[in-house]
Amino acid sequence: MLCRKCGKGHALVEDGLCARCADEAFGSLTPAPGPDVVPDAPGPPVRPAPPFRTMGALPLSPNAFALAVTVLLAVVVVTDLFAIVVGVQEFRVLSDLLAGQDGRTADLARLDESYALAGKLQWYVFLATGVMFIAWLFRVRHNGEVFAPDGHSKARPWVLFGFVVPIANLWFPRRIALDIWAASEPAGRWGRWRVDCWWFLWLAATATSWLLGTWYEEAETLTDIKDATGALVVSDAVDIVSAAFAILFVRSLTALQNQKVMAGAYRP
Repeated sequence: MLCRKCGKGHALVEDGLCARCADEAFGSLTPAPGPDVVPDAPGPPVRPAPPFRTMGALPLSPNAFALAVTVLLAVVVVTDLFAIVVGVQEFRVLSDLLAGQDGRTADLARLDESYALAGKLQWYVFLATGVMFIAWLFRVRHNGEVFAPDGHSKARPWVLFGFVVPIANLWFPRRIALDIWAASEPAGRWGRWRVDCWWFLWLAATATSWLLGTWYEEAETLTDIKDATGALVVSDAVDIVSAAFAILFVRSLTALQNQKVMAGAYRP
């Protein structure tokens, strides 16, 4: 799908703009002129806004961050697929060993090394993706505060701490994302199910990965290792689905903010 403005670049969403045209739209915004100031006539005292407000600021393009997050999430899918392939092979070798085929011992040692490598790759990619996702979330939160300064129930620092503070990390990020979506969404549209799909699948993938990973690390008998390996394969599949919906969420929210600026729904 080509950009509806330049007709050359690839549109971010259907009937939308390419990243270049969307960035140009953000860059063309200028602050609205303020009232004339009379130096000799002091006005009434002004109560300072809370530090997490962005009143009077301009929205900033989220496209570069969104692209980086999308690419990293795609890498997450690739590393999960690699782990699934190795996990299935290890599951089969363990099944053969339990059936009395002792000749597969060398294969098991090789697959153990590959599975350990897959786990390290998954961790490094997860860490890089998390950092970039938080950076993108800060950018769209900034824009959300510009669009609707009073529409956010959590202070801006919770964009980061909401993921790491126990108990709060079970719902704060979802609440923050819903507030940003509501501020960015044109009237009459309802697509917040993308937020819920991303959030609950991410919770499921994180919980199963931690629980089943612990089971695998603590498994001692061949039977336990085989069962834990099979469970981890399912966990990696859930993580792939979670990453796919995370991509949908990131692209959709980014597109909403681009469209809000381009359609004139926001006037600086």
